[in-house]
Amino acid sequence: MNTVEVDLRPLTGADEPFLLEMLREADRWQLPVGAPRPPLAEVLADPHVRLYVENWGRPGDDGVVAEVAGSPAGACWLRLFDHEAHGWGFVGPDVPELSIAVAPRWRRRGTGRRLLAAAVARAEELGHPAISLSVMPENPARELYLQAGFRRVAVVDGSWTMTLRLPPGCMG
Repeated sequence: MNTVEVDLRPLTGADEPFLLEMLREADRWQLPVGAPRPPLAEVLADPHVRLYVENWGRPGDDGVVAEVAGSPAGACWLRLFDHEAHGWGFVGPDVPELSIAVAPRWRRRGTGRRLLAAAVARAEELGHPAISLSVMPENPARELYLQAGFRRVAVVDGSWTMTLRLPPGCMG
């Protein structure tokens, strides 16, 4: 694994086009690096997928972008949901669900690990009690989550719901 020089910065509203690309990568994680990606409209047609980015910037939305040589290489974002509308990894309205994706050319170089660590630190700063996520057991990222301390708490439609408990801290 060749690591690369990665700069991390907060995710902003101006990152929406890149965030949409990263949603497509997160949703279609099993596609080989060089394989064509489906049209974004096809991915966003699924309302359950779309909710991870729809109306980005609402209260509770937060995240980080990884850049390599000034170009976006990946994103990791946190989103709060409620009992009526939520993602696959939902565990409660006070626990943000994490989504992460790295552009294919920057995978397996430590970018995802850096993004995940930054998002966890951000969630701690914001005073969240935990973070949740959903991952298919055959997704290689599952090992990254386990190494980071996430633990499986449920299986929903074959997908693992995982949580990471965060230490109590001060609100950021």
